[in-house]
Amino acid sequence: MFWGVLVVGTTVALAIGGMLLVRRSVTLAGLEKHNLVAGNIYAVVGVVHAVLLAFIAIVVWQQHTHAKTRVEQEANELGDLYRDAQAFPEKVRIRLQNQIRTYTRVVVQKEWPAMANGEASPEAWEAYNQLWLAYQQFQPRNAYENAWYGESLGRLNQLGDHRRLRLLANRSAVPRIMWVVLLGAGMITIGFSCFFGTENIWAQALMVAALAATISLVLFLILALDQPFSGVAAVEPEAFLQLENIFDHWMGPAGGPG
Repeated sequence: MFWGVLVVGTTVALAIGGMLLVRRSVTLAGLEKHNLVAGNIYAVVGVVHAVLLAFIAIVVWQQHTHAKTRVEQEANELGDLYRDAQAFPEKVRIRLQNQIRTYTRVVVQKEWPAMANGEASPEAWEAYNQLWLAYQQFQPRNAYENAWYGESLGRLNQLGDHRRLRLLANRSAVPRIMWVVLLGAGMITIGFSCFFGTENIWAQALMVAALAATISLVLFLILALDQPFSGVAAVEPEAFLQLENIFDHWMGPAGGPG
């Protein structure tokens, strides 16, 4: 949040400073003479920039929402695997449920801080592989166990899909060239507003400041949403934390943990 205030404040200060510099360099009469032509051109520039900002904001918001959805889906698969494991023999059930709890804990404690830096956790990958190994080493003894085993393998595959999609969602959705366009168009839009002439210089300064603040706020919003697992708008591991609480209180018919 501090960086957001700093970015907006700096942008507003630079915009007002640029406007005052123009007013000192060009007479009011000279600026007013070109208000009509400048206004027509500025309308086109403003609309193009506004549409571009709106489009990118929608894209990064959708990416952020999808990232949160992937987290919740991954946690749901873990919860189902934990509950389905109660259909297996006690020794197998304990091993599977312990591996599920380990993976959940490692994701929260290790992988979330790693994702904030744009990386995945080696410990989480190892816990995921150990969970797969635990299922691969189990041999169903009858049709009942075989049915639950098949269901569990399907959920385990879904878990892997959601995990990979969660990690992929941590990539930036806005290419660098797009940032160049956004920043360049923003500077042109704000700079253009400095070349209008009004008798009340403070009224013009207020309008320029409002425009600069609006554009910089939207750009900061795009930047915050573009990294779903870091910054002020980071997706938190709430679904996994809730899952840990459920594990602690879950009573299974086969004597599961309480």
